Amino acid sequence: MKIETLIGLRYLRSKRKEAFIAFTTWIAISGIAIGVMALIVVIGVMTGFQEEIRNHILGINPHILILSLEGEIKEPERIVETIKTEEGIVNAFPFVQFQGLIQSRRQQSGVIVRGINPDDGYFLRKMMRSGGIEALNKRGNVIIGKELSRQLGLFVGETLYLMVPYGSVSPTGLLPDTLALKVGGIIETGIYDLDSYLIIMALKDVRELTSYDITGIEVRLKDPDKAARIRDLLLKKLGPPFFARTWVEMNKNLFSALKLEKIAMFIILALIIFVASFNIVSSLVMTVMEKKKDIAILKSFGAKRKTIMKIFIIEGVSIGIVGAVFGSIFGYGLCEIMKRYKIISLPQEVYYISSLPVRISFFDVALISIVTMAICVLSTIYPSYKASMVDPVETLRYE
Repeated sequence: MKIETLIGLRYLRSKRKEAFIAFTTWIAISGIAIGVMALIVVIGVMTGFQEEIRNHILGINPHILILSLEGEIKEPERIVETIKTEEGIVNAFPFVQFQGLIQSRRQQSGVIVRGINPDDGYFLRKMMRSGGIEALNKRGNVIIGKELSRQLGLFVGETLYLMVPYGSVSPTGLLPDTLALKVGGIIETGIYDLDSYLIIMALKDVRELTSYDITGIEVRLKDPDKAARIRDLLLKKLGPPFFARTWVEMNKNLFSALKLEKIAMFIILALIIFVASFNIVSSLVMTVMEKKKDIAILKSFGAKRKTIMKIFIIEGVSIGIVGAVFGSIFGYGLCEIMKRYKIISLPQEVYYISSLPVRISFFDVALISIVTMAICVLSTIYPSYKASMVDPVETLRYE
């Protein structure tokens, strides 16, 4: 072990004449620990919240949405087969989507109706709360969102009336129509707004009962993070008049806001560590004053200024390391408790989720540790410089 490290660690754990100096050292360690713990918990919660929303969005929404500038998509079967030839695609299927008005027990609500083939709705199985996706195989059955069923008091097997703008064709043109449908299942996507207005019908029922054509092609991927690259490849194959949007583009505002909030919270909470670093400065300054004679003796034996600076830098960094270690342990433990016992509940209609999610990322912890150590190193520069400037002749003259 080098002499600088040996002396620096010895100063850190030595019994000092002034108890207040030791007290400020523990205050500095506690401040760093609290700052690191707060950063880990808050960033863990925000990362978990972002991941939870991402999973909900990917669970129900298309990873890539293929649309046409002409409105309707002609020959959807051929388009689907062309899309499926691209590597990385799990499934692709046509759908119809339109707005309507649902009525039940003298209550009304605006809804969005999505028509898909029951066989393509495999990803909805884990979201079913009652009934099943197989109910769509029976003519006139629909699946509705959980919140919509609560608002209208609808349960599986009950009848609802759906008013659509373009239900039938007459000599004068398209006319609105009212369809009598039966609830075949209730779904919970985890996104409150979507559960409040979503109705899923069988594609064949939509095309038989209304005048709507295929709206678009939904594409689901093995790796949703590659959506932008696969979209570009698909557009090259399909050509005009097709265009496409990825799940990131469709939710760009939401994810941008979450990312900005995460960065802002990181900066704000990093100030706690910055404030705690002033305790390191004060502790080292008082240590320099206490050890002034020892520094002078070291310099009289030939110790260079660089060596003296290293001693106090090591002492300050050691305070930061101890604080960071304790903060990481307490932060990780608190995150595990929050993850396991879900002690904080949230209003689902506001936050999309019912409890506070936590996800600890190695990258986030590493970044917090790097920032902490950088602040601690910077806080040691002034005290260590002052220590290196001690004049041995002046200090030892009257000893």
